[in-house]
Amino acid sequence: MLSIDRISTSTNLLCFKRGGRREMVESIPLIASYGYKNIDLNFCELLNHGNRIDDSYIKIVEGYKKELQISYNQSHVPYTQDYLALSEKERNNLDTLIKRAFEYSSVLGVDTIVIHPIRGSIKDNIKYFENVLKIVPSNCRLAIENMERHDEIGRAEELLEIIAPFDKSKVGICLDTGHAHMYGLNISDEIKKLNDSLIATHIADNHKTSDEHFMPYFGSIDWEGVISTLNEIDYKGFLTYEIMFFFKYLPQELQEDVGKLSLKVLEHLISLKKKSSSF
Repeated sequence: MLSIDRISTSTNLLCFKRGGRREMVESIPLIASYGYKNIDLNFCELLNHGNRIDDSYIKIVEGYKKELQISYNQSHVPYTQDYLALSEKERNNLDTLIKRAFEYSSVLGVDTIVIHPIRGSIKDNIKYFENVLKIVPSNCRLAIENMERHDEIGRAEELLEIIAPFDKSKVGICLDTGHAHMYGLNISDEIKKLNDSLIATHIADNHKTSDEHFMPYFGSIDWEGVISTLNEIDYKGFLTYEIMFFFKYLPQELQEDVGKLSLKVLEHLISLKKKSSSF
C-alpha cells in the first residue's frame, strides 16, 4: 500500500516565478517549509544558460539534508527533444551534462535517476541505454520515463521491451501520469502492465491537449483509479510531483498557501482506498 512517507516533489515545483526562474538552492528551503520531507532534484537546471551548478553548489544542496531534515529520493537528468538529430558536438555536450547529473545524484544519496528515452526505435533505445547504464553510479538505478507524443516511446509494452535486456536491479520505469493521459492511454492499464518494473512516478494532471503539469484534480485524470491500481500492484516507490506550471504565474504572496495545499492533495491521494466507478 502507498504510505505517507512515500510522497515527494521535484524541485521544479518552484523553478518558475514571475519574471524569471529559481535555482534549486532557492527552491529547496521553500519546499521543505511547506512540509515536504522527500525531494526530487531537477538537474535539467544544468541546461539553463548561466547555471551555477558545480561542486560548491552541490555542497550547499547536500547541507540542506541535515539542516532541513530532508532526503533526496529521486533526480531527473537533462534531456533533448531529439537526441539522434543532434550533431556529434551537441551529443557530447549533453552526454557530459547527464554524466554530471549522475555523479551529483550519487553524492547526494539519490536512489532513482529518471531519464527520457530517445526519439527513435526500440532498437535505438536499447543501444543508447547499453552505453548509458555503463556510467550509472553503483548506488543508483535508472528509471526510463514514458513520453507523451506518438512519435516517441510512450507505451508500457515499448518501455518493457527496452529494459528487458538489462539487469532489473539497475533499471526500471518511471510513469508520468500526464504523459500517459496525453498519449490517450488508460493509466490504470499501463500501471498493471508495468507491474513491478514501475519504480518511480511523475504525478501531474492535464486535459489531454497539452502537458500542463497541473496539480491532481485540476485536469481530467481519474486519480481514484490511478491510486487504486498502484495499490493493487503493491507499488512501493514514491508519488513525486512534477507540476511546475501550476505555480508559474502565482503571486509570491500565494505560493506558501498553494505549496501547502499541494502537499495536502498528495496526502489525500495516499488516503484513497476505493477505485472510482466513473469519471
